[in-house]
This record gives sequence, structure tokens and C-alpha cells, in this order.
Amino acid sequence: MTFTIDPMTLRESVDDPGALARWCSENPRDPRAVGHLRILGRLEEAEALGRVLLADSLAHPVARAALRTRLAQVLQWQGRFETADEEFSRAAEETGLSDDPTAPSSILALAAVLQHRAKNRFEHALVAEAGERPRLSARLMDAAREDARRALAIREGLRASEDQVLSSRETVARLERDGAG
Repeated sequence: MTFTIDPMTLRESVDDPGALARWCSENPRDPRAVGHLRILGRLEEAEALGRVLLADSLAHPVARAALRTRLAQVLQWQGRFETADEEFSRAAEETGLSDDPTAPSSILALAAVLQHRAKNRFEHALVAEAGERPRLSARLMDAAREDARRALAIREGLRASEDQVLSSRETVARLERDGAG
């Protein structure tokens, strides 16, 4: 399966939804299923699974942060931007709760959280702009750009994978290209 990110909306899609749905059926408690169900548009199911897995999780703080980020993305796609932002902020805190919060894995996890929070704030800014709330939109876009730039700086500084750095660069470029729309 190939996942792509729409350069305008910054949302993921998959080339073979049927194969992804089968994978989710075969791996019902895999944390990645939360994100995959989201991409399939099965948002209520994705939220329920994310909450169950998070409640049951005794995972390492960095793994919990990744799971919480997946749940926050679901909330974002449901249009629950403030709640999603709170979950992203919790996830960011969790990346620093590991045995060594300065470990590259903790810092790279923080970069992922920041990038996804930037996308949430970007989408929220678009909704605010459409609702004729320009000051809120501008504030959200500024926050989105700051998060995206921080994520990129972390990934470049730690020499993250080429895919991760490229993803961050694309996010920054989209947010800087034309602001809120």
C-alpha cells in the first residue's frame, strides 16, 4: 500500500483502501490501526480503539505519546480541534517522561507530535478563516508554523530519515506558502 499526503490539505490517503481495511481487520489491536481507520474515514471506530488502547496501555512513555498522537489526529479529522490540541500537548509532555528524555527517540517522537499538532492548528485556522474569524485564524497559523519549524529543526538536527525530513519540509512549505489558504 502507498500512503500519500495531499499537498493542500496535508491529509493522508491510501492507494488501496480495501487492503488497508483488511489489514485493520487482521490487526484489530495494533496501535497503527487507529491511524489506518482514520485514513479510511472510520472515525468513530478509530476514536474508540484509540481510547481503549490508551486506557489499557502500560507502554513506554514514547509509545504512549505515539498512540495519543494517533488519537489526536482522529479528533482533528472529526473537527474537534481544541480537544485534539490538548491531546497533542499531552503527547508532547509524554515524550519527555521517558527514562532519558534527551534520547534521540524521545526527541524524534516530540518532532512527530509537533508536526501533527501543526497540521491540526493549520486545519483549525482554515475553519476559523472560513468562519470569518481572522484573528483566531492568524494566531493558529502562527502557532502551526512555529510547531512545523521546530519539528523540521529537530529532524534535521538529529539526521532523521529522509522521509521524515521531507515530510517536515513539505509541511513547513505548505504553511509558509500561503498562510491560511
